[in-house]
Amino acid sequence: MATLSLAAAEATAGVPEVQALVARKAGILDLLHHRARKALVNAAQDEAFGAYFTEHDHGAREKHKHRIDQVSLAVQDRFQVEEMCLIDPNGHEISRIVGKDIAHDLSTEEASNAFFAPAFEQRPRTVYVSPIYISQDVHKWVLAYITPVVVDGTKKAILHYEHGLDVFQAIVSRDMGATGPFVLAVSQEGYVVADSRRAIPVARQGEMEEQGAYFEEFAFGGMTRDELLERLGSERGGTVTTAEGTFAVAARGAENWTLLAFEQQ
Repeated sequence: MATLSLAAAEATAGVPEVQALVARKAGILDLLHHRARKALVNAAQDEAFGAYFTEHDHGAREKHKHRIDQVSLAVQDRFQVEEMCLIDPNGHEISRIVGKDIAHDLSTEEASNAFFAPAFEQRPRTVYVSPIYISQDVHKWVLAYITPVVVDGTKKAILHYEHGLDVFQAIVSRDMGATGPFVLAVSQEGYVVADSRRAIPVARQGEMEEQGAYFEEFAFGGMTRDELLERLGSERGGTVTTAEGTFAVAARGAENWTLLAFEQQ
C-alpha cells in the first residue's frame, strides 16, 4: 500500500473501533487455540497410551493401539482435525488417522519435521503450536498442535494433530463486510496468511512448500509488519497516512500471528 507519509500516528474516532475489532478476532482465535490445546492434552492422558508403552505382549499392544486409534477418531469427530498421529522418539508413527480414516501406511521419517524437536522439548501437559506448513497427508497448509506423551516420567512419544489454515481464515473473515474495516493475519515470517477481503488458497501447488510461494509478504505504506508495530507504539493503535489515504490501524497478537485491523478514514 504505497508510501508512508511522515505524519505522526495519532488516535482518531476510528481507532477504538478497529482496536475492538482486532481484539474480538484475536479473542476468537485464542479460544480456538485454547480448546485445541485442552483437547490434545486430555486425549494424551487416556490410559491406552501408558498401557501401550508398558506392555510387552504384541497382541496386548495391538489392543491398546486400537484404543489409541479410537481416541484419535473421537477427537477428529469433535474438532474436525485434518490428521492426528502418535510418533515415537525415533520419528516412527505408531498410529495415524487422516480425516475419519485410520491410516496403515505409517511413516518412519517424522523426525525430519520442523515440529518434531520442539515438541519433544515441551513439558508434560503442555502443547507446542507450530508455524504453518504444508501437510504431507492432506496436501494443504495447516497448523499443528503437539504434546508429549509421558509414561513413568519418560517422554515416550508425541501426540500431534493438524488444523487446516482455512479454519483460521474463516474466523478472520467471519461477519466482515465487503466494504469498511478489514483484518489481516500475518505469520511470524511476515506473510499475509488470512485476509478478510479475499480468499487465499491453501491447497498444495506442485512441489512448492515455502510460504513465499503462496502468500504475499506484508507491506503497508512501505513498512514491514515490525516497522508498522513500532510505528503504532505500545497502544498498538493509531492512524497512519499513506499515498492511498489515512487509515485507523490496530494490532493484536494471536499465538504465532499478528492480527491487523484497518479502516480508511
